[in-house]
Amino acid sequence: MSSGQGSIANNTSGGFEVYRASKAALNQLMRSYAARQAGDPRAMVLMAPGWIRTGLGGPGAPFSMEETIPTLVDTLIAQQGRPGLRFIDRFGDTVSW
Repeated sequence: MSSGQGSIANNTSGGFEVYRASKAALNQLMRSYAARQAGDPRAMVLMAPGWIRTGLGGPGAPFSMEETIPTLVDTLIAQQGRPGLRFIDRFGDTVSW
């Protein structure tokens, strides 16, 4: 599970540097793994679920786990049979690296 905060291209406001760096590192690790597995037919997905009310997201986040999980699952299932690595949001839209 990645985050939109891990997008270097979309970082126009700064802040949350340690969290952003950890997600950017995860994205880089997956990109390296995908490059080494270029012929692999599996779908590889980094997903940015959005700001969710969790222990990390806090009570001010706009979406609950119950609202978000069904969409996450549907989006992941839709990736089956699509080889390669994608960085997407919970709706399946591409997130800039």
